[in-house]
Amino acid sequence: MMKRIPLVLALIATATVLFAAWMPLATLDPRNVGWLLAGYDRGQSAIGLAAYLAGGGWPSFHIALLSAPEGTSLLLTDSIPLLGLLLGPFAAVLPPGLQFIGPWMFACLVLQVLFAWALVRPHAPDTLTAWFGTVLLAALPMLFNRFPHVSLCAQWLILWALWIYVEPRRTDRPLWWLAVLATATLVHSYLLLMVASIWAGALLRRFVAGSRVRPVIEAVATIGVVVLLLALQGVFGGGFESTGTYGAFPMALDGWWNPANPTYSALLPSPPQDHGRGYEGLNYLGVGMILVVLVAGATRRAGLRRLAWLLPGFAVLMLVAIGPQPILWGQPVATLHLPLWLTDALDPVRAAGRLVWPMTYTLTYAAVISVMALRRATIVLAAAVALQAVDLVPMLAAIRATSARADDPAVFVRTRDPRWVGLVAQAKQIDFTPADPFIDLQLLEEVTWRAVVARRPVGFTYTARTSSTTRLRTAAERLAFERGTIAPGHLVIVQDGKLPATLARRALHIDGVTVIAP
Repeated sequence: MMKRIPLVLALIATATVLFAAWMPLATLDPRNVGWLLAGYDRGQSAIGLAAYLAGGGWPSFHIALLSAPEGTSLLLTDSIPLLGLLLGPFAAVLPPGLQFIGPWMFACLVLQVLFAWALVRPHAPDTLTAWFGTVLLAALPMLFNRFPHVSLCAQWLILWALWIYVEPRRTDRPLWWLAVLATATLVHSYLLLMVASIWAGALLRRFVAGSRVRPVIEAVATIGVVVLLLALQGVFGGGFESTGTYGAFPMALDGWWNPANPTYSALLPSPPQDHGRGYEGLNYLGVGMILVVLVAGATRRAGLRRLAWLLPGFAVLMLVAIGPQPILWGQPVATLHLPLWLTDALDPVRAAGRLVWPMTYTLTYAAVISVMALRRATIVLAAAVALQAVDLVPMLAAIRATSARADDPAVFVRTRDPRWVGLVAQAKQIDFTPADPFIDLQLLEEVTWRAVVARRPVGFTYTARTSSTTRLRTAAERLAFERGTIAPGHLVIVQDGKLPATLARRALHIDGVTVIAP
């Protein structure tokens, strides 16, 4: 055990260097909040968790302070229910207004490196070669690109599932799969689907091998636990509506070698992409990893037949990820017009480009261990790491710049006026009208953060799904507002600045924002 400590420290140091290239180290300070309230989804993740801890919701997953009075769920604010369960018992002693997003991102990178090492080390001729392979597998662009949506930084769950799958003694033990599936359920539903695709490959292999009854019983029991965890998080209730946007966020056919963002690669060209394809659909390998895949394909030295059982599940995910309009070099090559019922049925996986991640990780893992079987593996992998580092410099610089505010101690930029403190403190509740998160998301986040710190409920918040109850309530509140009626004691943020004549005399203008004081 003592002999492993230097190795673990070296791997943590590797993760730290990668993190420092990705994010300012100041993001690790839980008191450093301002960098999160800049209009990205990660701000809402921080708000959801802070509201959960401030509202004393543990051990449930319910957030009472947001979407009040009915509340919402940690899962729907992308606030990583796993963190809520771990931190909930300490909520009474934690001061309100701390952020755990930076520490979570660092923890994800550490676990990414550790699981990558566990996967490649058995195939490496020496420690140095294993380290090169670990860096390549752990530092794929699609991990760094998830900086606005931090629950999906937990791509170590995919590596964990692969680590279980590749070892027969682990893959045949249901408790290993229950552990990774339950953890994924408490992080993000997309990651659950990705891990489940690997688990399905393990079940298929066992079923074809002749073991019939036991895998079925284990699968039913495991699915039962996962469904229970999802039900506790409110997934099956609430009357969530379809957004009708399936197909808008696909993976392009050339996604593995197309950076999808012209400023992301120093070595390969890219056509301009919209947000859906350049962000949700990004599966770019990086030039270094592309080299490894090409060398592996040319030499085919490692025995990878065991991974073939994953292909049926991956084929389904790939089909969904490409969607009804396949894209090549930024342009559609065909269009399939899906019936509305199918578009609505696929709405829960509308950000479909993500679903290729388990296939991408399996491809890169197979390529790395195949190259490790070569006589000059160390040289090839070292060259690949160097190329990868050069190629991703522009991407890491662009992403790191989005968190530059972490070096500024100021929390509020959009709402600097000192009057906000008093307005929030005297309000029974804070409401936003119209109930639209995209008018000014930074304003929404800053005012909501002020409310959470003061433990004041907020009537509208940005969530992945909005329940029918919340949707009907906010619509009714908007109609009442247009008639000149607001609830007594409520602070109303008028996001579009449009006021009925009867409320105009009560309006205040603070930091360019129209508000109605309690």
